[in-house]
Amino acid sequence: MILFLAGVGIMLGCLYGCSTYTGEPSYADYLYERTYKTGVIAEHLVRPLIPPRYSRDDVIVVTSYVKLANFSETSNFGLVMGEQMLSRLASYGFKVRETRIKDVFYQGKNGEYALTREFTRMAHEMDADLVLVGTYMETRQHVLLNTRLVDFRNNEIISSYDCQIPKTEDILDLLSR
Repeated sequence: MILFLAGVGIMLGCLYGCSTYTGEPSYADYLYERTYKTGVIAEHLVRPLIPPRYSRDDVIVVTSYVKLANFSETSNFGLVMGEQMLSRLASYGFKVRETRIKDVFYQGKNGEYALTREFTRMAHEMDADLVLVGTYMETRQHVLLNTRLVDFRNNEIISSYDCQIPKTEDILDLLSR
């Protein structure tokens, strides 16, 4: 009888937990994602880096984020995004190197993206295995971000993450310079 009552108690506890779960992310989750957006981006990008194909010994070259409408332009926002991504990847134990080169890739005749010759040469000199590239575009209320982790050896996109950041006063200030 005691076992029966214990079993009923456990089942009722489980049912109560199921009935109160809303399926909605908590405010704490929202606040974390909004406050630590680069952390969320980095977490999504490194998930597919599974040994033996990839390891923390692979060199990741991190670039500044550039404007989607013009790959040769960036802003303080793009520079800061690159810096923060570099910091996140380094904190995960990856070998990271940075570059200030803005002309990382171009759009070909068929609309495909390709790495520029100058960047390819420089990445070879840096012993790059992977390259983190990012673009951004402003809308009225947000900045849209696209981030890709590319295998430099074969131009394969390993992972990609897109998101948006609300335009706060600080973000507007970074975008204006």
